[in-house]
Amino acid sequence: MSQIATHDGKVISVADGVVRVEMHVVSACSSCKAHEKCAFVDKADKVVEVETPDWKNYHEGDNVEVSVNEGLGLLAVLLAYFLPAVIIIGAVILLSVFTDSEAIAALVPIALIFIYFILLYKLHDQLQRKFSFGIVKK
Repeated sequence: MSQIATHDGKVISVADGVVRVEMHVVSACSSCKAHEKCAFVDKADKVVEVETPDWKNYHEGDNVEVSVNEGLGLLAVLLAYFLPAVIIIGAVILLSVFTDSEAIAALVPIALIFIYFILLYKLHDQLQRKFSFGIVKK
């Protein structure tokens, strides 16, 4: 059973089926007593676009809650970091074993990563549907 992660946010714009929400995201260490003086606290304002059929019910300045399936975060890490690393390392190892050319062993993995990210770009629409956000007015 997948869990849902939620963040509070404020609507910054609404147009044609898309609600843009600004969220103030703070790292997990924000509960620490020294977090205001700590240089390692990760604070950022994130803007997400939420496609929703009832977009006309939202107005600029509305307080909302944005939700996303937590399992999708793992998939995003897999697609953005793990698979490219496996491609690079695997290609370098295989090419260094089967070829004597260091130039080929270095350039082919770069070309493979380029092709991989072009493929991700081409699959943008399918991935965007999978990585969709939910929104609820507070």
